Amino acid sequence: MKKILYTASTEIHLLSFHIPYLEWFKNQGYEVHVAYKGTNPIPFADKQWNIPFGRSPLDKTNIEAYRKLKKIIDSNNYNIIHSHTPMASFVTRLASIKARRKGAKVLYTAHGFHFYKGGPLSNWLLFFPVEWLMSHITDGMITINKEDYDYLHSKKFGCKGKYMINGIGIDPKRLKLTDKSQKQATKESLNYNNRILVLYIAEFIDRKNHRFILEAMPEIIKSCPNIKFLFAGGGVLRDKMMNFASENNLDNYTDFLGFQKDIGKFISVADIGVSSSKQEGLGLGVAEMMFNGIPVIISEDRGHKELVQNEENGFMFAQNDHSAFINYVKRLYADEELRNDIGAKGQKSVDKFLIHNSLAQMIQIYKAYV
Repeated sequence: MKKILYTASTEIHLLSFHIPYLEWFKNQGYEVHVAYKGTNPIPFADKQWNIPFGRSPLDKTNIEAYRKLKKIIDSNNYNIIHSHTPMASFVTRLASIKARRKGAKVLYTAHGFHFYKGGPLSNWLLFFPVEWLMSHITDGMITINKEDYDYLHSKKFGCKGKYMINGIGIDPKRLKLTDKSQKQATKESLNYNNRILVLYIAEFIDRKNHRFILEAMPEIIKSCPNIKFLFAGGGVLRDKMMNFASENNLDNYTDFLGFQKDIGKFISVADIGVSSSKQEGLGLGVAEMMFNGIPVIISEDRGHKELVQNEENGFMFAQNDHSAFINYVKRLYADEELRNDIGAKGQKSVDKFLIHNSLAQMIQIYKAYV
């Protein structure tokens, strides 16, 4: 039987982005294996392993992750090994060298290189050499934005296959399109009646920059008394951000929802979507909110530029520009007609990012390797 191995640093990454792809392989008759840090079951996986991937290149747990994963790879005859997230992909590709010599095809999807235009020099010094070297033991690299795709060519990455797809794909099954009456009823059921809800879907890590939003909130609240910010996601900085909110008297204006399998329920009640991320490969949470007709206010970066043209189908502010962010929130808070107009334009603009388009692109790539 044909076999595929999918790897990623966390179970959340697999659950949030890759279930339709695993389902496709299952329907094609593959035995589907997954390796990730976590224990929650992954749909459509025949076998799964808890691998202690570390986020940092200096994390010593990556040595244990390499040893465990190499045993798994060496004892299975994989046709395809497809890795995701930087450190899991680094470990996976090292562990796959022997299997690749025997015919396994090794693919890597870059969900946003950690080196990027305007990015910190430290990121370029650390991550660029690693990614460039690893490309020489990779059969195909897949990117999800034009800047990263251009780097594959301009920096002479060593993989033979160089691809770009329209993101990992908006999966309507995760969402709940609602009309105005349904939205109000759901708001009431969640005790958010009469509140203007601002939603941020992101893991609590430094890159997602939640503190930027929390620091802007006192000024926003002065003229937006019925606003409430919902933060959906887990992560290492969640408790720290919750404490920051409490210390600054923001408890009545924030809800920290944790990781939500049913994220569609909260997307369905949101009035405004935001992202203050320092850098994104694309920004699936933003795309999902746009698909639901929610106007978005997002930081300027390479991934977000794939989604939004400023003041046309959304709003974009320069990195760490509190003034612009606050102004956009106030405008949308005060103007329901503007929210509806920008939301409708955003909804029309994200069709190409739907899962059936992304999956079709990936199927063509997979077919080149099987």
